[in-house]
Amino acid sequence: MVEDYQLRVDPRTAADDRRIAGTLSAQYGIERSRIRLLRIVRRSIDARQKRVFVNLSVRCYLDEFPEDTSRYKPYVYGDVSSARPVVVVGAGPGGLFAALRLIELGYRPIVVERGKNVDERRRDIAMISRS
Repeated sequence: MVEDYQLRVDPRTAADDRRIAGTLSAQYGIERSRIRLLRIVRRSIDARQKRVFVNLSVRCYLDEFPEDTSRYKPYVYGDVSSARPVVVVGAGPGGLFAALRLIELGYRPIVVERGKNVDERRRDIAMISRS
């Protein structure tokens, strides 16, 4: 039987499948011996209070194993070292995503960044936060 459960746990518990199984067993009254496999379907962090929690949506396989035990199918990136080069301006989130997408499409991205070094950027952000 496959069941989905919602858990609110501390970060240490969220990082360990055995602790998640123990918490699931305690909160929902499930015998640990019945839990064959756990899969994290969704994970979010709740840091609104002083104590940080992790909200988990857990798919629990009770008394059975799923047909496909792999968690994900990794994407295999091809060799683009001799492919046509494309210039991406900026190494922010958009630029890095564009570079990754270009690799998937078979192009060789060249990422150009012109900003300040990390320490100077930190100081600038701190100045903005203070005002």
